[in-house]
Amino acid sequence: WTYHIVNNNKKRHKPNHMMLNFMRIIIIVWFQSTAALVSQTPDFLYLSSFLKPSYEADAKDLSSSSIVEMMPTTTNARPLRQQLFASPLISNLYERILPPLWEMGLRIGGPDAEYTAAVEYLGTGAVALDLSCGTGFVGKRMALSGMYQHVFALDYSMEMLNECVASINRENNKSLPISIIRGDAGNLPFNDNVFDAVHWGAAMHCVPDVAQAMKEVHRVIKPGGKLYATTFLRPFPDVVFRFFTLQDIQQLGQNAGFMNVDVEGRGVYGILRSVK
Repeated sequence: WTYHIVNNNKKRHKPNHMMLNFMRIIIIVWFQSTAALVSQTPDFLYLSSFLKPSYEADAKDLSSSSIVEMMPTTTNARPLRQQLFASPLISNLYERILPPLWEMGLRIGGPDAEYTAAVEYLGTGAVALDLSCGTGFVGKRMALSGMYQHVFALDYSMEMLNECVASINRENNKSLPISIIRGDAGNLPFNDNVFDAVHWGAAMHCVPDVAQAMKEVHRVIKPGGKLYATTFLRPFPDVVFRFFTLQDIQQLGQNAGFMNVDVEGRGVYGILRSVK
């Protein structure tokens, strides 16, 4: 009687090889799928951490070779200063015609000089935002420099962004650590306190509500982070664009909460350097 009980127990605990093999297959498949997911998620998780919750899912589409739409659901009517940038002629103008004029004194110089002046102040940092990036001539240089782990390039104009992506493809720089976003400077799609550096190049005069946009820039910069912004000054008349005095620019920075606001004028070009 005892012998049979022992044998029955042995039978009851005898491994089921078919079940074990099945479990092994499940574990292997799970491990492989998890490993594949983990290999893809660092960039997604990293980039999504910069975005507001409503845009986090869009992080999977961010790249240097495509434009991700992150416009707010409600925006104000576009003034003429923004409508002008919907023309494909504008992007060609910025890439091919205006740079020689900038070098002649309209700005501090051509694209290389503009980039150099910005990064000399901004320095190195983990992540930078090129706000109102236009065709991306500064943002692309920032991404190529190796000084930044990642660069976000944002503009309102789809035409300008199309040219930015086209130039990256022409130059075969698809692996650049840069994400191209269509968004609104007055309602940025980013979380608070995420950027080490922000470059806002020659665009303050184009924004419908520059005071609100400046507050948004302050919101997304980390404490201790830096802003380098440029725009055009009066005596240009406020016909289509809104132009500024140096005092206007300083007041905008201070009202937004920036410390150590330094403003410089070079001819008709205004430069703002500030720290959060």
